[in-house]
Amino acid sequence: MLAYVFIALTIATPNQAEFKTDQVSIKVDIQSNIFKYEVTNLGASPIVGFEAQHHASYNFIVPDGWHKEDSSDLFKAWTDDLELAIGPGKTAEFSMRVSSRGAVLGRAPAKVRFQSGQTATVPNVWSPSPEPRSYIFLIAGLTLFIILLHTAALVRKNRRRTSQAH
Repeated sequence: MLAYVFIALTIATPNQAEFKTDQVSIKVDIQSNIFKYEVTNLGASPIVGFEAQHHASYNFIVPDGWHKEDSSDLFKAWTDDLELAIGPGKTAEFSMRVSSRGAVLGRAPAKVRFQSGQTATVPNVWSPSPEPRSYIFLIAGLTLFIILLHTAALVRKNRRRTSQAH
């Protein structure tokens, strides 16, 4: 029975979310360590730029013909060619792979730049974020506690054997 509950929880766990403004929709799909951003233009002007915050990410993929740049915490993609821009009602995909160096699921604003010069900021989009230091201390503390508890149990068990042998 417990296995069925676990399977049901695993299947029901969402790995997709949609974030919208009146000008843009960003669907985030997370599969393993890959974050995919499906950007749909809901406005009248073509989209010529996309920015998303990240942590410990690499292998950034942009639509064909787009340029990309990544700094330590910001992924930028853009095009100067209006033929390659994301036109009204059209969709394009951007993605990144996240390493296991302390990145956790977080929320950060994403920005979309339009050919008209306007910028749309979509708040709280899912993104890889740095693991909080409190998590690290919590894991280290719990690990130490388990080791001490295990050691105490072994010592107690050995003392019982020694006292029973005499």
